[in-house]
Amino acid sequence: MLIESITGPRARVLITHTRPYDFDEKKCLWVHKVIDEEEACNIITDAGRRRVHTYLYGAGAQRTPLGVGLNYIALSNNAAAPSASDVALAGEIVDGPTTAGLARAVGAVTLPTGSGTQTLIQKTFTFTGVPGPQSFQKTALFDDPVTGTMAHEIQFTAKTLQTNDNVTLNFFVTLI
Repeated sequence: MLIESITGPRARVLITHTRPYDFDEKKCLWVHKVIDEEEACNIITDAGRRRVHTYLYGAGAQRTPLGVGLNYIALSNNAAAPSASDVALAGEIVDGPTTAGLARAVGAVTLPTGSGTQTLIQKTFTFTGVPGPQSFQKTALFDDPVTGTMAHEIQFTAKTLQTNDNVTLNFFVTLI
């Protein structure tokens, strides 16, 4: 999908999957190599579009209950195509013995400055579930750590993580 064909707030995600391959004794850190990197574009859900308008243009009481931004990142291994009518991320991964480290989490937000039009929301997940592997092929942004409104939903090629693999998601949200 060309980013020019997306209506509403535009988002794309860069997914970088790394795996530890060597231990640096001097720094006491694992050295990772990039296994896969992919960029994919979003659909914006109907509920997400309404939430963006409320955040940006709502008055006092309309905005007050919202409290947080659309900066919680969730993962799913559900293969169904995203739809604008989706209100939840089907098959969202939650922490458990075999999925540890992949539950919804808040991303670090970098807002635009000056005449900038792009916000970056970034999160690195480390898969610590045992036994591995764990796959995922969708991601979404929410405004709540557990429930909330899902705004952007993005599907991409399935990634398969082994125990201790990292995956970094960089959401680039553009308002033009």
